[in-house]
Amino acid sequence: MAGTRTHGFGTSPRPAEEEQGRPFGPRYRLLHRLGKGGMGEVWKARDLELNHFVALKTIRPELLEDPDLVDRFKHEITLARKVTHKNVCRIHDLGEVEGTRFISMEYLEGKNLKQFLDEEGALPEEKAIPIIRGICEGLKAAHEAGIVHRDLKPQNILIDQHGVAHIMDFGIAFSGETAGITRTGALIGTPEYMSPEQVRGEKLDVRSDIYSLGLIFYEMVTMDLP
Repeated sequence: MAGTRTHGFGTSPRPAEEEQGRPFGPRYRLLHRLGKGGMGEVWKARDLELNHFVALKTIRPELLEDPDLVDRFKHEITLARKVTHKNVCRIHDLGEVEGTRFISMEYLEGKNLKQFLDEEGALPEEKAIPIIRGICEGLKAAHEAGIVHRDLKPQNILIDQHGVAHIMDFGIAFSGETAGITRTGALIGTPEYMSPEQVRGEKLDVRSDIYSLGLIFYEMVTMDLP
């Protein structure tokens, strides 16, 4: 989810920026909203306990009304936390503040691939291949951990200031051993980048992500979708 999710770590804020924002529980201060998507909103926040920036993704309450879904969601976040790779945005924790559940994540400076393509246009081979290779390596790490992303799209890939790709938003990902957080009859994902089996509501595996990856690669070099 999340449109512009720029993330980053270990940078001391400017004094003016530190004064802005609003408290979010005792630990965080929300500085500004980075994006909004189907799962909720993403905020740049200050972790007052550890004294660094994080990205906080708040989750729409109606998505987690069922206690069974909450338990499953916790399980999926626990799985996603195991993925430690330079091409994957790190998930830290799942928390709750005054009834609002949120995921805390690594904060990186950059722009998502959709914005990058809007600025750059169709990418030549020498620019496209390093980006797609980084996405492949990040996906490989997730797949080896038993996680299918299920919403891979340009908006969920961040290009940092060094041109390195980072996969974001494993918030609706699920392991091959669970049914994910999709409620009966609900499509979760972005239709333009969905595999046929996901549109049909069938059980997914890593091949669904590879299908989405192929669409993204096509778009990177043609500025169109097949």
